[in-house]
Amino acid sequence: MPSSTTATTYSPHYERMSGNCTRLLAAQMISNINPPITGSSYILDNACGPGTVSEQIKLLFPDAKILATDLAPGMIEEVQHAIKTNGWSEMKTEILDICDLATLKDETFTHVITNLGMPIPGNINSSSKIVSEMYRVLKRGGIAVMSTWADRVWLTAFYNAARAVRPNETPDSFMVLPPNILRASWLIQQLEEGGFGNNVEVKPCVTHTIAANLDEMTENMMLARGMFFSKFTSEEIEKFKPILKEELQKLRTFEKFEGGVRIGMKAWIGVGRKLGDEDEVPV
Repeated sequence: MPSSTTATTYSPHYERMSGNCTRLLAAQMISNINPPITGSSYILDNACGPGTVSEQIKLLFPDAKILATDLAPGMIEEVQHAIKTNGWSEMKTEILDICDLATLKDETFTHVITNLGMPIPGNINSSSKIVSEMYRVLKRGGIAVMSTWADRVWLTAFYNAARAVRPNETPDSFMVLPPNILRASWLIQQLEEGGFGNNVEVKPCVTHTIAANLDEMTENMMLARGMFFSKFTSEEIEKFKPILKEELQKLRTFEKFEGGVRIGMKAWIGVGRKLGDEDEVPV
């Protein structure tokens, strides 16, 4: 998730901005989880955002015991609303920093799940602390599952549109990541060095941001304009919108399908198991 300030600002619009891509990713993270969720499981939805992971868990395991945590009060309010609306039982929330799960004891959870929570934008070095905290609160025999982006092609549309409006100015780089962070090898390294040693695996995952039509997708994307174009005037924003619409259509993964439009994206799903032999040195 973004920083606490950004997440609080955009939490009411998060589902529209993401175009369902995080929900599709969360569903794939949960569907093949092993060891499986049972009646005795206790799950940490880490950097939970609006509760996308918890929602997927509750669809499959209605009685699952979950603690959903996030640093942004606005996101926690979204989750609390979902708990009340959906009548979810065995679920609590807490405002916590993903880098410092201070109130959570060692070896508390059977499953720790972090969907697109690392690295924290503007803090590339946050990932090692995030993983080590996940490892710390995980029970022996438990599993940590996390996702990171491998390909965010939609950022190209924002970048090109911004350059069209302000050709002599470099666009905001708040969401830009160094190329190595988009590789599977980077996620493997974070898991290994965060405590999981050789008990690590990573696999690719394809997801999409979806809308009913191109106009809707453009409007959804424009909800994130403050993250990218905070210095733009209202007049420049109006110029930007039709340009963004054209740039979205140029993306290599943009496609129309029966019922709407979508932009394909790729992510990595990483798994770390706490088996007790993480510190053993292979011979």
